[in-house]
This record gives sequence, structure tokens and C-alpha cells, in this order.
Amino acid sequence: MGKDIILAGRTIKRGEKFQDFITIPGTEYRTPVTVINGEGEGKTVLISAGVHGGEYPGVASASVVSSQLEPSEVRGAVIFFNCLNYSGMMSMVDAHVPEDDKNINRAFPGSADGSVTERIKYWVANEVRPQVDFILDLHSGGQFETLSDLIFFPTACGEQMRELTLDISRHMDVNYLVASTARDGLYSYSCHQGTPGIILERSGHGECSKKSIEQGINDINNLLIYFGITEGSFIPVEREQKIFERTNYLTSDEAGFWYPEVQIDEDIDKGQKLGTIKDVFGNMLREYHAEFDATVIYMQGGLIAQKGKTNLVSYSER
Repeated sequence: MGKDIILAGRTIKRGEKFQDFITIPGTEYRTPVTVINGEGEGKTVLISAGVHGGEYPGVASASVVSSQLEPSEVRGAVIFFNCLNYSGMMSMVDAHVPEDDKNINRAFPGSADGSVTERIKYWVANEVRPQVDFILDLHSGGQFETLSDLIFFPTACGEQMRELTLDISRHMDVNYLVASTARDGLYSYSCHQGTPGIILERSGHGECSKKSIEQGINDINNLLIYFGITEGSFIPVEREQKIFERTNYLTSDEAGFWYPEVQIDEDIDKGQKLGTIKDVFGNMLREYHAEFDATVIYMQGGLIAQKGKTNLVSYSER
């Protein structure tokens, strides 16, 4: 038989479907959650969307699948964070939780005695994560970010987890599989605690096209089929994926205006100019060059560069 799922004082028994707002323990913060708990034994996966309020396609894709899926179709269980940063999304705040201006996807595992965001993280890390076998964290480029469709998979949690997450990623419709050693976000912290997972980034500039929603639906369905939670045949992945083991994340060390000279998916050479930062009058402040031969996977798509904060461009060694 399966198992009960317990979230914020609510018990979702075998054969039940729960879809409503829950209140994060110790706060008044409400977030929408769906749980589809099947009758039979099987894996439990977490589909997390809306960690950042300006990243829309994953929220739309999760909404479609979670509304249609029923316990009779499921072995094991599926937990959906339909939009974890719900207040941020409804307030059109790009990345942070408006209540305390903090980022859910940083500095896990949070604190039971901290601010709203710290308590959200603590709840995810200590109540939700121990109940799941895998985490698919759906992201995209925010308002000022443009990126290629890609997956970050863990490489600092052992070879077995690396191979599992890579195998799963091959059933997702993305261009690149990017090795990550991160450890302080929702998925990356969980991986270091023994719960495998990946981040899937799709679309950018705060866009939410019909195509990106449909691709996300296919990704979720393929994941459920992979774990035997639902029955069916994999939806074929048409793109030829590239695996990148080394990536440079270039953060601005000047405040000013960013003028890129490369573009997403472009193959670049060592020493090639990536872009410049100038002041408001057009005076040169800093010029940036590639440290190795690479492919551009991410770029700041807006004009403003904040010192020490803005990730100007990310490129992976080819």
C-alpha cells in the first residue's frame, strides 16, 4: 500500500486528492499546493514551481498537470508546489518574497524562528523533503534574463545521483545539461541531504508562451512515467542535448549599463569580448572577455548592471 502525505497539519490519505492553499507553519503565509496520492505503492515526487515570482512557464505547466491528474491514475504520490512564491507572483515581484524581500532559493535550510522566507525554506527542508524521492524544480529566466532551455544536475553528491539525474534529464526537452556543485538552493540542498533532484530552466524575459507551457507539461509527464507513477510511453525529446561540466558565471563588479557583444547559444573563443559596462554618459568602465572556449547559456537581457549582484553572462566550456 501507499503512504499518507502530511503537509502543514493536513493529512492526505491514500486514494485522495488535495488542492488548496496551505499556511506555512509559524506564519500567515498561504501558498497553493496539490497532492495526488495514489492507492498503490510507488515513488513520491515533488514538482516545485514559482519559487521566483517572475518565472511563469513552470507554474502554468504544473497547473495543467495537477488539475488533470487523479489518484486512480497514480502509483505513489505527486506533490505540486503550484506557486511557492505566490505573493511574489501576484505582486509581480521578480525574485524575492515581498513580505521580507528574501530569495527562497538561497541559504537553505532556513530557520523555524526566522522571517517568512526563512520559515518557508525550513518547512520545505524539514517537512516536505523527507517525504519525497525526487524533486523537479521548475524555473525560467525572469524579467531581465534570457537563457537557453537547460537543466542543472548535481555533481557533488556522488556518482549514483549524478547518473540518475542525468538519465532523467535525457527525457526532458532542453538544449543543455549543466553540471552544478551548488548546495544552498531548494533542489541543491536536498541533493546534499540525499534526495535527488534537478532544476529545469525554460524560457526567459518573463515570457510564458503556449509552446513553453506544452514543453513543461511533457517534461512533468515524462518524469512521472520514468518513476512508474503513471503509465504511458515517453514523449520523444527532439533536441540533441549537450552536457557541460564547467561553467563560468560572470558577476558584474561595476555598477552601470551592460552592453553585451555575444548572444545565447553562441559558441565563443577564449579571449573573445563578452560585453562592456559603461556609465550613463557612455564612458567605458569595464570590459569582459571569455576565459575559455565555450557556449553562451545565459545572459542579462536588460540594461542595468548592479555591482556584485547582476549575473552578466554564463558560458559553459565546450
